[in-house]
Formats: sequence, structure tokens, C-alpha cells
Amino acid sequence: MNNIKSKAIKGIVWSLLDQIINKLGYLILYIYLARVLTPSDFGLIAMLSIFLAISQSIIDSGFSHALIQKSSNATESDFSTVFYTNMFVSLSLYAILYITAPFVSEFYNTPELTMLSRVLFLVIIINAISIVPRSKLLIDIDFKSQSLINTAATLGSIAVTVYMISDNLGYWSLVGMTLSKAFFTSALLFFYANWFPKEKFSKKSFKVLFSFGSKLLVAGLVSTTINNLYLILIGRYFNPTQVGYFQQGYNYTNILSGILSTVIQGVTYPVMTSIQEDKEKLVKLYIRVMGAVTLVTFPIFFGFAAVSKEFVLIFLGEQWIPIIPILMILSFARLITPISSLNLNILKARGRSDLYLKTDLSKLPMIIIALFISIPYGIIAVAYAQLTTTIISFFINAYYPGKLFGFGAQEQLKQIFPILVASLFMYGCMTLINIESLELQMILKLLVGFSSYLLACQFLRIDAFFEIKQLLLQKLKGLIK
Repeated sequence: MNNIKSKAIKGIVWSLLDQIINKLGYLILYIYLARVLTPSDFGLIAMLSIFLAISQSIIDSGFSHALIQKSSNATESDFSTVFYTNMFVSLSLYAILYITAPFVSEFYNTPELTMLSRVLFLVIIINAISIVPRSKLLIDIDFKSQSLINTAATLGSIAVTVYMISDNLGYWSLVGMTLSKAFFTSALLFFYANWFPKEKFSKKSFKVLFSFGSKLLVAGLVSTTINNLYLILIGRYFNPTQVGYFQQGYNYTNILSGILSTVIQGVTYPVMTSIQEDKEKLVKLYIRVMGAVTLVTFPIFFGFAAVSKEFVLIFLGEQWIPIIPILMILSFARLITPISSLNLNILKARGRSDLYLKTDLSKLPMIIIALFISIPYGIIAVAYAQLTTTIISFFINAYYPGKLFGFGAQEQLKQIFPILVASLFMYGCMTLINIESLELQMILKLLVGFSSYLLACQFLRIDAFFEIKQLLLQKLKGLIK
């Protein structure tokens, strides 16, 4: 258990470092791009995002999760079979998308999308190549190598994007950013994992892995389609500029959410899998992580909502003012995303991909109905629809963890409630600040928010706060000695 705990702590440190460096790198890049590109440029790429996301889900086919679930029992035959399957599927998908590109352009009534999509969709093949070496690093809980890989790939893609911008290539620079990041990542993953396919395709391995992964495949397809359905319908009923506004609001909140969700999924899934047979230890870890996650997630998103106006005006410019309400609404929606990731992760860790699938399928009708109701009222209404369905989804995602482990929505809300109160107090304090200088106002809001949140956590005697505080003090004492 100590070895597992040590791996988990190291994994969290490296994964956090990876996410902070890379997400902040892309945040800075997106801010730069927002000042030199138009909302319409971003909207064109956003219109194609659902095809990329669905294709990536199909390529994965749940195989990476199946490999991790098998963990130390995975054989070379398993790895090679997944690699060959992914390559066949990715090449087939690209061929289909290449042929249907004109129909996509016609659907959106945007001729530029034909050539744009045919180039952009090459990323499907590049990403398929990297799934197996990434899975091997995840099985080894080797987040140090993944951090170095992602950092190098991020720096490389940023350099490519800035060069393309300097050549006045417009939205093609966004295509270059996507393709270069995928290429650098795949090449480095093979180098660090030191793996190449050797065995022939094994029907036996395919059947075993697909029996587990198929349910995650369907769940992933449903989830991906739902998450991107907003963009495809906004793109159908609104112009590229409106799509660009919504996508950028989604991007900035998603960068923050992505840092937390990726760390949670990437670290807790392999660690939980390694102790899946010990239910008591698994549940204890699950509850402790839930407390730590909400302690960090809630103030970040309440704080970002409180400074959304300053963030847009200072960093993005006046052309992006329409995304301010979207940023605020989606910030509140993202509060729950990392918690949902954890609730679904524990089902996968226990090998219950069937329940994972049921959970995702049960949310589909609600989200589709909310989307079609909100579309006629504009992109702000769509953002509110996302917030509403995210809140309801929390209760759906917590249902099976409650049945299996006795830590469902009611128990989670009891743990979350004091942190929610502290975060609301922080948000209220931040909104009271109003001075002429936007820069100074943003700095003061952040300082007041941070200090008021710490005071509220101390006053409310939040367990997760004192646990993390004690851990940090112990580490600090160790460094001083």
C-alpha cells in the first residue's frame, strides 16, 4: 500500500506539473491568438471539433482503458493487437471523412471547410499511433515521462503556430497547432515507451479487450457526441462568429477543468485499478480524493467567474466582450466536471464498464431535450442549458457509486456543502470590489478571494482543508531540514 501511495503522490505531482505547464502554455497561446485572429476563425475549427472528437473515441474503442484495466497481465500480443486495430480504424475513418468533407461544408453552408477538414482530420491517424505507448506509460504510472513529452510537444506546437501566424495564415495556424502537437506527442511517446509492434494481430486478445472496451466505446461515443452536439447545432443555426464566441468561452473554462479532470482521471484510474480487489481501501481513497478535488475546484471556478469581465477586457480585447456571460455560466458548470470524472473513474476501476455505459446513456435524452429547447434563444441560453444538465448529471453520475460503495449524491453533498459555502463567501467578497483600473481590480479580486477562502475554510473546519494544510506543512518542514 505504501508503494501505491508513493506512486500516487508522485503521479499527482508530475501530472499537476504537466497540466499546469501545458495548459498555461496553451492558455497564453489562445490569448495571443484571440488578439490576432477573429471569432470566425475559431468558429470554423469549432464546427469540425465533433468529427475529431467522435473519431478519437472510435479509435480508442475503450482499448486503452482495457489495457490499463488488465494492468500487469497485459501481454505483448495485447499491445500489438490494439495498435493494428487502431491503425485500421483510423485509416478507414479518415477515408470516410475525406470523401464526405464536401457534405460537411454544405451542411454548415461554409465552402472553406472542405479543404480545411481534409487537412485537419489527418490528426486522427497521428493520434491513433500513440494510444498504445501512452497506455504503457499509464500502466507503469509513469507521469514523469508523460509530463516531459507533453511539455516538449506543447513548446513545439506553439513555435509552429506562432510561425504560421507571422506568415498571415489565419485559421490555418489553428490547424498547424493541432497537427504539430499530435505529431510531436506521438513521436516522443514511442521514444520514451521504447515500444514498437512486434506480434501479429491476435483474435483472442481482440475479443478479451473488446469485451471490456466495447462498453466504454459506446459510452465514450455517447458522451463525446453529447458534449459536442452544442457546437454542431450552433454551427448549423448560427454563423461562424457565434460559434467562435461559444467555443472560446468553452475553451477557457475547459482549460481549467481539463487540468483537474486530467489529473484526476490519469492518476486515480491506474491507482484505483491496482487496488480494485480491496474495496475498503478503494472507497477510502475515493472519499479522500473527492474532498481534495472539491476543495481546489470550487474556488478556482467561482474565482474565474468573478474575474471573467476583467480577464476578457485585459487579455482578449473588446471584440470578445460577448463571451463574458458565457464564461461566467460555464465556470459554474465546470465546478462539477472533475467530480463527475471521479464518480465515473471508480466504476471503470472496478471493471464495471457496463454501469459506466448505463450512466452515460441515461443522460442522453435530458441533454438533447435541453439543447433543442435552448437553441432558438441564442448562445447564452445554450450555456444555461449546459449548466442545468451538468447539475442534474451530477446526481446521475453519483447513483452507482452510492449503490456500490455507499457514497452517493447525498453523502457527496454533505462533504461538498461546507466547501460550497466557503466558495460562495469568497465569490461574494470578490464581487464587492469595484475600482477604475481593471488591472488593479483583477489583482485585488484575486487576493481578496484567496484570503477570504482560506479564512472561510478555517472557520468552517473543513476536513480536507486541514488534511492538505498538514501535508503541506510536513513537506515544508522536510525541505527546511
